[in-house]
Amino acid sequence: MLKAKIIFALFYDLLLLLAVWFVAAIPFVIWQGEGFETQPMTLLAFQIYLLGVSYIYLSYFWLQTGQTPGLRTWKLRLVRTDNYLLTRRDATVRFVLSLFSIVTLGFGWVWLWFSKNNQSLHDQLAFTHIVDASDSAK
Repeated sequence: MLKAKIIFALFYDLLLLLAVWFVAAIPFVIWQGEGFETQPMTLLAFQIYLLGVSYIYLSYFWLQTGQTPGLRTWKLRLVRTDNYLLTRRDATVRFVLSLFSIVTLGFGWVWLWFSKNNQSLHDQLAFTHIVDASDSAK
């Protein structure tokens, strides 16, 4: 059940992140003007900009409460393996490893289904895990 909740939270957060990207793209598109996507360096700068926006968005929630909106909806929390909230270093490591998980066509998320302790590959490597927050005191 926990694995399914983690995947549902992932998709929920992805939908919200798409909305954040849309809003964040507006100033960049206005600044660069029409046809910026035909210029390779500008397109690379745009992609790096969106990665930065993603990092700020996700790490904000990971550092404050351990709950992105998707995790909060499904009553889950991201914590270190010692059950403390992530530090800036932990959040950065997890974000970078999550990118590698995406680049490998989601292999890190597929790993979740074979993990005995409900950890994706990037969570195992970053020493983090997602726990059920519904039974913890508020």
